Amino acid sequence: MKRFIFLLLISLPSFLFSQGSISGYMFGDFYYVLSHHDTLVEGQNGFWARRIYFTYDYKFSENFFTRLRFEANSPGDFKTSSNLIPYVKDAYLGAKFSNHNAYFGISPTPTWEFIETFWGYRAVEKTPGDLYKIGSSRDFGIAFKGDITSFLSYHFLLGNGEGTKSEINKYKRGYLSILFKKEPLFLELYTDYGQGAKKEDVKVYQSFLGLKFEKAVFGFQYYNYDKGQGEGKERVRINVFSFFSNLNISKKITFLLRIDRMNEKNPFIGRVDYIPFSTENPFFFYIIGFDFKIANNINFIPNFEFVRYKDKKPKDTSILKLTIFYVWK
Repeated sequence: MKRFIFLLLISLPSFLFSQGSISGYMFGDFYYVLSHHDTLVEGQNGFWARRIYFTYDYKFSENFFTRLRFEANSPGDFKTSSNLIPYVKDAYLGAKFSNHNAYFGISPTPTWEFIETFWGYRAVEKTPGDLYKIGSSRDFGIAFKGDITSFLSYHFLLGNGEGTKSEINKYKRGYLSILFKKEPLFLELYTDYGQGAKKEDVKVYQSFLGLKFEKAVFGFQYYNYDKGQGEGKERVRINVFSFFSNLNISKKITFLLRIDRMNEKNPFIGRVDYIPFSTENPFFFYIIGFDFKIANNINFIPNFEFVRYKDKKPKDTSILKLTIFYVWK
């Protein structure tokens, strides 16, 4: 029996590679919290892995495919000490028909999939909807995406509304993105709607304008979140404006700048990993950094994050990060 298990373990990698493909990436930092309104967070420093992906893709035929992806992260609440525990990030069966794909299972939502790809620096920070806890990158359901014309595409998903977690109520959530793309111009219009376990309506509207040139990328985003009154819950309305630019200084060096404006108090952001915000006041959030491409699929990205709250209450947040990002495939 032990011999059989041993043979199985040594033969499994070659079987997986012969039947599909394995890929992944990792990014993490050395970080130093220079200032923060929470004295327990201020001064904290160390090393962490903010994301590790391990992905297996398999193609059944020309029309059917599947993906299984695991993710692991270091705890980012500045108080939890634990091992990195992987969880399922993607698990879907896909079907391809002409210029259209269908998916069943846990798959990406259209909420910020295109914006995150267009920006290209998830290794530095999350996009606004993700960072401020007003959206989800995944959902369990059925999805369709594809090209309507050469310059117009769509992405629709009907899911549980619980992200990668299990369903706990009878309500569902619908997501829809329409993307116009004719370089250098990219325009995305997005909405989603659903009800939560407390019977509150949640509506999201988002617009994104992107400009992509040979040596520069610019993005302008508006995000509107409206969560109605549920059982024992107050209405929450949030408006976020965001701008970013990536400027290629040379073939191996890119300058990064991003500015977010949170117009209202946000009750969800006190628990944001790696950079816990205050829920006391609206704020501006700034990112500045440089991307050094030190080898093929290896990037070193020193960056600085700064939060300035309205009326300077509470204290500003400033975090220095030395980020490493690498991809294997």
